[in-house]
Amino acid sequence: MSIIPVSIYKQVNEADVVSIRDKLFEIWRKQLFEEQKDGHLSSKDSIIRDLVLQSWERCKDYRLNPLIQGSTKNLSEHRLIDLQKSNEVLSLAKPIIKKLDHELSNTHHVVLFADQEGVILDAQGDPCTLQKIGNTVNAATGSHWGERWAGTNAIGTSIVLKQPVQLFSSEHYAQGCHQWICSAAPIRDPFSHEVVAVLNLSTENHIIQPRSMMMAIWGANEIERILFQNYYEAREMMQNIYVNSVMKWKNHLVILSDSKGNPLWMNEDFPKEDVRAILSRGLEGNERDREKEWEEGVILVDSRYKARFKKIFWNGRLIGQLALLEEPARMNHHKVKQRNHAKYSFECLIGQSEAFQRTIRLGKVAAQCDSNVLITGESGTGKELIANAIHQASSRCNQPFVAINCAAIPQNLLPSELFGYVGGAYTGANPKGSIGKFEMADHGTIFLDEIGDMPLGLQVHLLRVIQEQEIMRLGGTHCIPINVRVIAATNKNLPEEIKSGRFRQDLYYRINVIEIEMPPLRHRREDIPLLCEHFFKHFAKRKGIGPCVITDEAKQILTQYPWHGNIRQLENVMEYAVNFSSNGQITPEDLPKDLARHDFPLAGGHAENLNPVEQAEMKWILEILERTKMDVTKAAKELNMNRSSIYRKLKKYGYDVAKLKQQFMERGIL
Repeated sequence: MSIIPVSIYKQVNEADVVSIRDKLFEIWRKQLFEEQKDGHLSSKDSIIRDLVLQSWERCKDYRLNPLIQGSTKNLSEHRLIDLQKSNEVLSLAKPIIKKLDHELSNTHHVVLFADQEGVILDAQGDPCTLQKIGNTVNAATGSHWGERWAGTNAIGTSIVLKQPVQLFSSEHYAQGCHQWICSAAPIRDPFSHEVVAVLNLSTENHIIQPRSMMMAIWGANEIERILFQNYYEAREMMQNIYVNSVMKWKNHLVILSDSKGNPLWMNEDFPKEDVRAILSRGLEGNERDREKEWEEGVILVDSRYKARFKKIFWNGRLIGQLALLEEPARMNHHKVKQRNHAKYSFECLIGQSEAFQRTIRLGKVAAQCDSNVLITGESGTGKELIANAIHQASSRCNQPFVAINCAAIPQNLLPSELFGYVGGAYTGANPKGSIGKFEMADHGTIFLDEIGDMPLGLQVHLLRVIQEQEIMRLGGTHCIPINVRVIAATNKNLPEEIKSGRFRQDLYYRINVIEIEMPPLRHRREDIPLLCEHFFKHFAKRKGIGPCVITDEAKQILTQYPWHGNIRQLENVMEYAVNFSSNGQITPEDLPKDLARHDFPLAGGHAENLNPVEQAEMKWILEILERTKMDVTKAAKELNMNRSSIYRKLKKYGYDVAKLKQQFMERGIL
């Protein structure tokens, strides 16, 4: 079933199109080739939008000739290949680009993907149109479409304005681009909100096609969603690698950094300048290092530590590095056995909403029995916290609590991690063997996070272990009895996974004796101020600043935001806000800049009943109305539609103009 409707273009009378083109060209000629009285371009021509005039001004400042055909700068083939390989957004965006290309077949469109500088890294679409746009305006891979090199164009101007831009005919600065209509939407980093790429749709200007903009916005939104999901999955995998490494190498200093050498976690205090020096040593090398399990035997300059490094890759790209440091004096030191323990109790959990309190009540019931528990909920809702709390309140509270993320460990290593192995079980194994997580959790609780990602073959072994309460190590010949309570968690719909053959029904019934659903943050909005205060105090203390407050305006924005990343995302936003706060308070200006403007719905709409393209159109119209402070005439110019169309679409999408103005006033926009 097609996600994007194919028949989406509104047909405009050809005579009107010719008339518009002629008027635009005449204004372009007058504005750029006739001397202006004050040296600045005139805005008296109402058909030309302010954003276009302002871009033309920038291009004149660059001393760019309006008679150019298109892009005036190309990268070398070697440099282009390097950028294509290293651009993580491109690798994640390719399925969306492919989908847009498929949906736009037979419409003479091209889909262009550019990086944050405006360099085109991928071009797909109708072959004839691709060839024509490449030959006539140099819109091909490796060409640079920043305004400095190509003038006013959808890609470059979208990067400057950090907003969607559609340009028609002679709105382009370069004369060679006048035969094209281009629609571009920026792709933002989900956390810094900086533009990291641009998605552009282009076609010849024979006919105005207002929905091209909606499709570009839809595609950019989908790519941002994938970026957001990918970031959290990678971060969670890295966190699990760190936790497992701390457990495995108990007499080592363990440091985990991002791909740029910034330390994320370490298990001991260590001077920051020394940490960065250590990590920079480990990041030396090239992509072939991924084949090496460890970089061995690196002795630091002061000879105090012996270091080993391991690069961490996610979906083929470098995302971090694990460093193990050991002092010579420690190398033969006796390893002290550290017992795993739960960190959180029910008293630590924050929330007064009915949805969350219902979860707490179920958790407390589960703590009073010994039945297996399945915790469900979206990523970032805190499933591991409720698992900790159940263990802490149970009769096993003084016994181990062992957590393992089933999605973070390679499939071929997961059996040995869970069940252990005997000496010589496989090449490279510890000759003394190793116990697994189930043995570590004996008489306690094992927390199987992301159990929905467990390989189907391993599910059979897990079912037997849970049923029989005994394990056999890899390579072993006898069973070892255990007494372990199982708490599992997943963000997947396991009944649907069962239907599709990816999860065993018998295992589902075995772990799902008590099911506890963690509500998403958008279903417990009354808890958001409490969580904000908690995170704010935590980060303020870490930063070393005094007591502060969150203003009511900031609280309103935070409460209305949909929080697709749930508590993890909220925590990240509060850390951002603390870093930018001043004068003892957090205001809307201290929040990530797109938080209030783009990502939560105004009351009155019914986005849930719209298809993705309609949702994108609704979002774009509201954004332009906000930017123009509800000046419908200005908004109509930016949207390339008339005033009556805006009113009709607002009504279609469930918005009353008077109420919309009132909401903008309440948010301080008007």
